[in-house]
Formats: sequence, C-alpha cells, structure tokens
Amino acid sequence: MAQGRGLTTAADTGLAGETVHYYALFPFKDTLPADTSAEPYHLLSAMPVEPYGFAERLYSLLPALYQRYDADHEQLLRFLELPGAELDRLYSLATASLRLTDPGWVDSQLLPLLGEWIGWRTDYTISVSARRNEIRAAPRLYESVGTLPGLSATTARLIPWPNRTKEFVHNVARTNQPERLTLGARIRTESGQWSEPVFASSDHAYDGRPAGIVLPDGTAEIFYHANRAHGSEIWAKRWTEDGWLPSRPVVSGHGGDKHPAAARQGDQLWLFWQAHDPRLDRWRLWFTTGTGSQLTSPALVFDDDTERTRPAAVADGSGGVWLFWLEGVVLGWAHNDGSGWQHGTVPAGELPVHDDIFVLLHPAVPRLWVLWACRQPQWTVAYRTKQSLDPAAEDWSPVRALPKTATTDHDRQPAALAVTDGIELFWSSTRRGAWSVNQATLTTAGWSPAHLVEDGPDNRRGPLALPLPEDRVLLTYRSARSALGTTTVDTRAKSKIALRGTVDDTQTYTPDHHFARNTVGVFLTPRAADSPVWVDEMSERLAELLSDVLPLTCQPVIKTRPRR
Repeated sequence: MAQGRGLTTAADTGLAGETVHYYALFPFKDTLPADTSAEPYHLLSAMPVEPYGFAERLYSLLPALYQRYDADHEQLLRFLELPGAELDRLYSLATASLRLTDPGWVDSQLLPLLGEWIGWRTDYTISVSARRNEIRAAPRLYESVGTLPGLSATTARLIPWPNRTKEFVHNVARTNQPERLTLGARIRTESGQWSEPVFASSDHAYDGRPAGIVLPDGTAEIFYHANRAHGSEIWAKRWTEDGWLPSRPVVSGHGGDKHPAAARQGDQLWLFWQAHDPRLDRWRLWFTTGTGSQLTSPALVFDDDTERTRPAAVADGSGGVWLFWLEGVVLGWAHNDGSGWQHGTVPAGELPVHDDIFVLLHPAVPRLWVLWACRQPQWTVAYRTKQSLDPAAEDWSPVRALPKTATTDHDRQPAALAVTDGIELFWSSTRRGAWSVNQATLTTAGWSPAHLVEDGPDNRRGPLALPLPEDRVLLTYRSARSALGTTTVDTRAKSKIALRGTVDDTQTYTPDHHFARNTVGVFLTPRAADSPVWVDEMSERLAELLSDVLPLTCQPVIKTRPRR
C-alpha cells in the first residue's frame, strides 16, 4: 500500500502475469478510515503481461556469423528487444483473451459486456464479486423464469432482506372450492405430554373425520375418505412405532364412498361406509370384513330402499358388532352376533341426532356410549348410554348435552375413550375462534374443564382418539393447515384474522389488484433501522426488476413488514 500527499504513482512488483489486479484509492485527511470498502469510481484494474522471450527467440534465429560479431557489444540483441517486448505483450494479451468469457476471471470492466450477451442487467450498486456470481448463475436462473424458486432467488439477489413468495391465486374466493382438510396426528405419552403435530397424509376431503382400530401388534389402522377426480374413495393409512406408512386405497371405483366406520372383533376387521346409489338417488350402507390385508367383497348391510348415512361401529366383548347410523333425524342401530343382523331404532330424545355419530363400548360395565352432534341452532354435543349389551332391552338413559361456556359456541364431532369411571371426550369446537380440538373427562363427579389439545389459525376438526400400548393415545384429526379454501368469515377467529396481509394468510378474498389469479406476493422483512423512504425505494426497484423473471401476464405485489 502506498500513501502520501500529492501521490500520483505507485509501484506493485512480483505479480502473476495475465491476471487482472485491482487497486482502490482511499482519499483521507489524517488517518485511514475504518471503512475501507472501495467505491466503484475509486476502483482501478491492471493486468501484467507475461515475458515470453521473443527477443531471445529472434536473436537465436539469426545466422551464427551475426551472433559472433555481436557477442561483445550485444547491440543486435538490444535492437531486437524493441520488437520482442511488443511481441511479448501481444502474445500475452492474446493468451489472456482465451479466458475473456470466464466471469470469474475477466476484467470487471468487461462484465457488462458478458451480461449483455445473455440479456442480463448489470447491477452497478453491488460488488464486483457479486456481479461475477450473478452472471455465472444467470443461465440456471433463466431456466427457472416463471417459477416461485426463480422469483425467490431473484428477490434474494436484489434485496438484502429475508423474503418469502406466494401465489395469490389460492387466496381468491371461489364458491366451488371449499376448505381442503388433510390428515394430522399427535401422540400423548404415558406422562400426559403431547408430541408435536405431524402431517400424516396429504389426501384431502371437504368433510368427515377418520375412523380407526388398534391392531393386536400395537399398530393403528386409520380409515378416511379422500377426494379424487371421479369422486370420493375410502383410503387407509397405518401408524407404526417407526412412523406412518404410505396411504393405500381400500374402497375405490364408485366415486361416492364416504364416512367410513371401523371395528375390530378379535383378529377380524369390520369396515362400514356409506355409498351413493345413483339408481335410487340415495345413500346406502356397505360393509366388508377380513383379516390382515385380505378383505371380502363389499356387500350391502340392508338391501332395501331406506336411506342410511353416517355409520358408527364398535365391537362388544361377546363376539358381536354394533352398528349405528342416521335415518333423517332417527338414530338406527343393528347388532350382528355372527348369525345375522338384528336392527331397530333408538328412542328419540330431547336433542335430535343431526350428524357426527360416535359409539364407544365401556368394557368395565359393560355399557354402550352413543354420542352425536345436534344443531339448535348452534352445534351441541349430546350423548346417552345403553345400560346393557342386550339388543332387545330398552334400557337407554336420558339424553344429556356437553356443557358449554357460551351459547354461541359450536361443539361437534365427538370421539371418546373409556376411562376408569367414565369417558374422556375429544371434540371439535369454536370456543377459541377457529375450529380446534378440545378435551374433557366425564366421571361420576361430572365434567372436568375443557382443555385445548390442537389449535391454530387454521381449522382443526374431526378428531379420533385411539388407545395405544403403554397408556399412550394416538390422536388423528382433519386439518386445514396449508390448504386454502373458501369459508364463511368468522369474526371470532382472531388468530386467523391476525394473519391478514402476511404470507401465512389462509383466508380468501374477492378479486382485486392484490388478490387475483395473475398476482404473486413478495413478502419482505426489512430491518427495524431501515427508513420508510429507503424501504419504499427498494420495493419500487424490486417491482421493476422482477419483470425479468415473471411471465408477461403476472404482476408482483410487494408487501413489507418491519422485523421486530
């Protein structure tokens, strides 16, 4: 480094030839500034040439007589050094030009030329090394034009703030696109601690909840209906100690199979579901049985014209299977002891059965618990018990309702587990705004306070609890996490409304200049110290440059939120 007053030249020796070297000028008054980053207009470059000895080569080509008479004074050699030095320079420059298309080596002054060859805009506000990296990565970036990864990479290149991108087409409200519910799960350990939620399956549906059984080896088989292009099908997914196995179809081909119910009697699986009969234009109940992966051919439970929906099943300890269903607002039942079906209807109670039937066998008594959802006008969970397992006995208890904290809350989709002197209930509720999974216990002392199990800005509903070995519980549920759909606005869902304007917003809106099928949101998180003017300038510059990586019909929407 050279410094001084009136400095006009500086020498640098011992440099590698045919390599571009850069020099920066730092004007200062008394002491060298702490920030020695070079300004672009204070940056100089030079490339030393390599000596190739052309003068000696020319001299060696002369006749020996000339060289002998020139040996003492070397006048001829010194004369040839004049063209030889120029030939050295020309040959060195020609050799160096072989790497002029290498962005990592070429002189920085030629980088704009390389960029123009491939249609790349040179950003003079960034360092030389950053410009080289941009040109080097430009071909791969061009391959991703029109994609979210390409948009994210371009934004990260241009803006020094964290960014996330999102297509707003999914936030556009459509009446034919309801909320898509996928499958989530959690496990409660023996100590009562819940594991982190896991994404069990991407198979989606618009309604319903899973059904399942626990197999003799301690694994769990979950059944659910999933939407396909031709309609709905019954699928299954198995949980093991090592995690979830891939989903597989169980009932497919009809396009109208929904709401499965499952029971295990010994080693035999009983699977029920409702299927739409286009000939009668009504829903009918079907079933299949089997052990392992071998299932019998599907068959009708009752071959008549009565419409039956929402099956719920449970196995009793005497080798029989109980089945409940909905006929309008009448709760029907059937019992199969191995010789055939015996069926009837449950006496009506004060709270009619509207949806979400669930049946549980309490082995200690034994006793059947039947739970359902009633709408008057808000959804309410109701239940009653059958005091024995005798199908002929009319020993149904009075209908009771799950207590509420507010009459405006919705409670539905109950699922229960048997405990020592009562039941543990899981259900969907809007007590905290969006649909969430709650838990409470009913004993001889009454209902315990409700506890939140699964919550979030998105809806969590349709729980199913299965007892696992070692006093653990597997909880599966329908989740709307990361699955956008058009729903009715609930002003009580504060956590969901609070996400408005963020990248995690799952709400839908009528089309405007922000939310449209051809808009893409770029969410920036500026530093808290950045001034609003600077943020606005950077946002405008970004919106202009993003046109290089977006289709002509696509419009970027820049949204900024300061980092806290």
